[in-house]
Amino acid sequence: MKKSLLFLVPFFFLLSCKDEETPTPAPVLIPDGEISHQLQGKWINNFVKREYYGDADTIVYADSVNIQAFFEFKGDQMLISTPGNTTQEAWTYAMPDESKPNYITFTQGSRTTDYLILSISDTAMVWEDEEAWAGYPIHVEDKDKKTSKVGKYTWRFTREE
Repeated sequence: MKKSLLFLVPFFFLLSCKDEETPTPAPVLIPDGEISHQLQGKWINNFVKREYYGDADTIVYADSVNIQAFFEFKGDQMLISTPGNTTQEAWTYAMPDESKPNYITFTQGSRTTDYLILSISDTAMVWEDEEAWAGYPIHVEDKDKKTSKVGKYTWRFTREE
């Protein structure tokens, strides 16, 4: 009798074990709005223009630079990398104002920044930001910068193929 019970133990053990289920990946959460869906994928930021305005609302200094930074939008995340850098900077983004569907905010820990998406298509995108009392030129030490009434920044992107 003991032998027959011992024979059944492995059988019951096999019946009670289930195949491990493959976990279902979490759904990708894309913020609401058409622009959020258009953002998804990889973009190359290849141009930045900076304009600084004085008290008379005229440009007192301007410059531009061709750059290469890679942006990838995956769900509600934006990953940024640059050539030669193996780490990506991760930000969470949202489109918080339904009345301004092209207004985007990015958050990383306690840091928050925002932009207006001036245009977006299947192949190109343009962002803009303004900063009160911006210092210029950007490539000099703070003590050597002049202060503008407003700094206006424009970023141009192309979709990576």
